[in-house]
Amino acid sequence: MQFIQQSKYSTVYYDPHDDTFIKTFQPKLIDHLRYSLGIRPHPGHNFAKIAAKLQTLGIATPSIVIAKKRYLVTSNVRGVALKTRILDSPDLQARYLDILATYYHHDIHCRGLHTDNFLVRDNVIYAIDLDAYKAPTFFKYSKREFLECLQRSLKGDEAFLFDRLLKRLALDEDYQPLSKH
Repeated sequence: MQFIQQSKYSTVYYDPHDDTFIKTFQPKLIDHLRYSLGIRPHPGHNFAKIAAKLQTLGIATPSIVIAKKRYLVTSNVRGVALKTRILDSPDLQARYLDILATYYHHDIHCRGLHTDNFLVRDNVIYAIDLDAYKAPTFFKYSKREFLECLQRSLKGDEAFLFDRLLKRLALDEDYQPLSKH
């Protein structure tokens, strides 16, 4: 077992024998309450729920081996970070914008949609870290907040992607619909 990373609320390991990633979750106390009340699914279950939703929308995700409340095992995509390929590939840029537009139109929310949170293999983009995604259950998430988070994520050389997304969504720089003349 190889240690990959630890964040405030999760730890990731790689199992070379099974070629899988194992993620354990250590949620905040308030999140335990949300899970108990059914306001949010547990992280492992949320990953599975979001993966199923994205797959119906034509968006690739890692295969799930095990999805428990606070324990997740996924197969290795064997891809590279989209960040390393996107600037040199108009096709990947278009596909990434397709994915973001799909999220926008289907009210799928995540604060971490930067290009490091997507992998590419054989020119297919895979969405990863799905435990952090939110899909509407009782209420829809703010499209404005979605766009603001995305704008903060796409900085520097990738900022043009956000501008292209706004054009694709027919929105101005204030996220308002473009007027038709």
